[in-house]
Amino acid sequence: MKRLNRTTVLLAALAATGCGGTADVAGKVTYQGKPVVYGTVVVIGSDGLPKSGPIQPDGAYRVSGVKVGPARVAVSSPAPPGSEPPKKARAGREREGDEDKPPPVLEPVSPEVIKNWVPLPNKYGDPDKSGLTVDVKSGRPLDLDLK
Repeated sequence: MKRLNRTTVLLAALAATGCGGTADVAGKVTYQGKPVVYGTVVVIGSDGLPKSGPIQPDGAYRVSGVKVGPARVAVSSPAPPGSEPPKKARAGREREGDEDKPPPVLEPVSPEVIKNWVPLPNKYGDPDKSGLTVDVKSGRPLDLDLK
């Protein structure tokens, strides 16, 4: 009898926690039919945890460990390093402590990426405004076609 009760409790606990597990989400990101060549894809799984992965120059991305089920997605594509001239220091006093912080080090990108990069509308960078939702399932590619 005790064995049956333990099994029942275990099954109920698994059902309550959603034993669906996690999956890798992968596919291609396009904007107006062309690959997004630089940036990051963020997937917020049904557990509310954000997971992210970089976008490759061909538009491919992979995000690992996303909770299976419904998810919200954001895509950001800031200007790649080297695509803009360096910013000049602002005139006047900077905020205290700023002079001690080194500028962030960004990986260099290829001239091809810089040439093919196109800015995305800001809404795609916010999972609550992007309108991008997916159903995460193991082994299923998730292409993101932004308009």
